[in-house]
Amino acid sequence: MTYLKLLESLELLVPKIATEILPTFFKGTTAEQKSDGSIVTAADFAMQDALSIALNNLAPHIAMLSEEMSDQQQLKVIQSGQPYWCLDPVDGTNNFHHGVPLYAVSLALIEQGGIRLGVIYDPDRKELFSACQQSGLRINGVLYNKPTQPEILKKCLASVDFKRLENPLKKRLMEVMPFKSQRNIGTCALEWAWLAAGRTQLLLHGGEKFWDYAAGTLILKEAGGISCTDSGDSIFNNSLQNRSVVAASHQKLHEQWMAYLTA
Repeated sequence: MTYLKLLESLELLVPKIATEILPTFFKGTTAEQKSDGSIVTAADFAMQDALSIALNNLAPHIAMLSEEMSDQQQLKVIQSGQPYWCLDPVDGTNNFHHGVPLYAVSLALIEQGGIRLGVIYDPDRKELFSACQQSGLRINGVLYNKPTQPEILKKCLASVDFKRLENPLKKRLMEVMPFKSQRNIGTCALEWAWLAAGRTQLLLHGGEKFWDYAAGTLILKEAGGISCTDSGDSIFNNSLQNRSVVAASHQKLHEQWMAYLTA
């Protein structure tokens, strides 16, 4: 099966499962705190279980790495050398738990040391952002051309996660704001998707987890965007290591963004 054919199957499968499961839990699920301070709900486990079964039926040779697996299980998948899915069953769990309609399902395929396809589904707005290598950005299965983007930082809308930035950078960004305005919506996956679609132009995060960025980095790249760590390295390194993110909707903006952040 080609990556595009596999992507087309996922464009049907992921929304179907999310529509069947998530409304049952929205605004009505309890939460447990994990060791890293984040929370997990019954919706996370229900989505993980349902997608694991469906993806195994679709492609039995592809393993599963999900956020809600143990570190040991995740590491075993990465070190196996086999292709695997990287799944965040509910990205934005805090939003979901509190009834804020900003959350997503994020899924990527990792094969031969690279991200081969990615899907981010927004159940509330019924928007599916997807891409495989050399496919371009697709929204709800249709090739999408993002609108013309600003050429300078001062005209940009930026997604900035202040929580995970060092204090000197936080202070600098607040005192001398280089962009037009700033948002943080509490779901990394949708921030990647909206950047790819040209709804925002800049992204800054001090430390995203593998499943936060796996699908988003590819989707942004296929939309003509650029991303790297704050030191200029590739974000994806096929590990569980948290990675900083500096991203922009096109090369010229990314150069300005990096220049500001590293000055």
